[in-house]
Amino acid sequence: MKNTQVIQLMSIVRLSIFMLGITMMSCNSKKEQQLPAIGKSVALFDYFSYKGNMVTTNVGAGNFFVKTQDPFGEWSEPVMLPEVGGIDPSFFFDEDGKAYIVNNDEAPDNKPEYSGHRTIRIQEFDVKTDKTIGPRKILVNKGAQPADKPIWIEGPHLYKINGKYFLMSAEGGTGNWHSEVIFRGDSPMGKFLPWKNNPILTQRHLNSDRPNSVTCAGHADLIQTKEGDWWAVFLACRPINNQFENLGRETFMMPVKWSEDGFPYMTQGDDLVPMIVKREGAKRDTTVTYGNFELIANFDSPVLDMPWMTLRASASDLYSLTETPGYLTLKCADISATEKKTPAFVCRRLQHHKFECATRMLFNPSNDKETAGMLLFKDEAHQYFFCLNKVGENKNISLKQIGEKEQTLASDEIDADTNEVYLKLVSQGIGYDFYYSIDGEKSWKLLCKDVDPSYLSTTTAGGFTGTTIGLYATCK
Repeated sequence: MKNTQVIQLMSIVRLSIFMLGITMMSCNSKKEQQLPAIGKSVALFDYFSYKGNMVTTNVGAGNFFVKTQDPFGEWSEPVMLPEVGGIDPSFFFDEDGKAYIVNNDEAPDNKPEYSGHRTIRIQEFDVKTDKTIGPRKILVNKGAQPADKPIWIEGPHLYKINGKYFLMSAEGGTGNWHSEVIFRGDSPMGKFLPWKNNPILTQRHLNSDRPNSVTCAGHADLIQTKEGDWWAVFLACRPINNQFENLGRETFMMPVKWSEDGFPYMTQGDDLVPMIVKREGAKRDTTVTYGNFELIANFDSPVLDMPWMTLRASASDLYSLTETPGYLTLKCADISATEKKTPAFVCRRLQHHKFECATRMLFNPSNDKETAGMLLFKDEAHQYFFCLNKVGENKNISLKQIGEKEQTLASDEIDADTNEVYLKLVSQGIGYDFYYSIDGEKSWKLLCKDVDPSYLSTTTAGGFTGTTIGLYATCK
């Protein structure tokens, strides 16, 4: 890539994650080894302390499915479903060999009576031809209680349990009014009647000041274990001090109860979604990604470990794990994280509000545009960039708030000959503190304190996904 700078990152990641918190600390087995030459515009991050069918929606392109005989093997190319509109398609395979697709769709005749007026529709699916057949039919119009003008009936799933068909859907939008409702019928094509005690899952009416609150619960699915008990998986959020959240919608589990009249439910009345659910016989694995855990990851493998992500595409032309073995090499490309493109950004999602993250960076920018460091990324317009860059003949350690415009929140000038810098972020949940060291972690200097994490939250930025943190390089 012409006029790009190469950034080499050798990271040993150690995450000591406490309940609602992460501590990422140095695990410097490579620290005392002789480092590779730091050529022109090279940075090294020595540790970064932190078959069946699948059907989905590609927003803007439509609904499609892919298939395989082995979920861990190769999958087919996407098979488009042009007759299926809307979003949230879901397969249902009946006992008689027939198959169906249910989905969220437009209001009848595309004439909504109010904002958020949607329908749940069904169409038969031919598994031999991979095509929908027969008429499309509306199963639910508006929601469980149409007179209340419910919004965003969506995320439908169809089940057959004890000879009855159950249609379960989210309702109320994905914010604080989120819920799950249930309908029952004698045929997959309906008629479906709502349960009198809907919703079967919600936290929307509860006191917002309750401790350890779980909010925005909905978009559920049901599963029966081999022992015969029923469980639900669903989306919900964990706000910090009931104020905001940076973790996005997370997956929760709860046991399912059954009413006397034969309907499944997760909550009724003031039932709380718990932070922790215990199940007899279940044991905590050594690779869990919730609660208290400590994780050590490194870049010794020729491929990135599963928790690491890049934006929109593989970014394989922007990084390498083999160019310098034991290091992640990033190209400082002419692409910014503010663009809807694929920047040189390798990241992982935040899983806790309270955490500590640190990295050692060896970097020698050759011009004022070349910048590298640690990036907190919510979306194109909500970011914090903790970075090293060149200003004239000097170098600066800076914290930049990136949005509609970029502003530098803090900046310290360091010696121009300094190529080794340690960066550390300490999150207290409601405040970020940024530190750096230029003496091998012997001492840490506070650059900026109590930076507002809510800038990266869904409350401020909107959307559904949480914040990511990772290593980023750019010359734009």
